[in-house]
Amino acid sequence: MNEDEIICSCIGTTVRDIMDAVKNGAKTVEDISAVTQAGTVCGACLGEIETLLEKLKNK
Repeated sequence: MNEDEIICSCIGTTVRDIMDAVKNGAKTVEDISAVTQAGTVCGACLGEIETLLEKLKNK
């Protein structure tokens, strides 16, 4: 997984940003959006955020 990959192009949120949010307690897509603002503009990345969140939970 490339931690520098941009997940939300509207905000510029990377995989690393999402990983940090999860490490700091984000448990849902909504939590991640609240912390990183990812998915709050056009919403196109919400599915990708959800997939990444599931991968991180299963580590």
